Amino acid sequence: MQRSRFPLAEGVGVFLGVIAWDLLTEGTMEVTKALLVSGPVSLLWFAFRCWKDRQHRQ
Repeated sequence: MQRSRFPLAEGVGVFLGVIAWDLLTEGTMEVTKALLVSGPVSLLWFAFRCWKDRQHRQ
């Protein structure tokens, strides 16, 4: 039985995307804001992966 992997690459991608968006629109980087967005997004994506894998096993 294969376990779901945590979406680390996706989380880093969201983090960099938020940083880039802030830098292009406001001219500043808000690392805290990027962490507060990318953390929950990664957890939600992981929950979705676990749910999807559980559905395929049944």
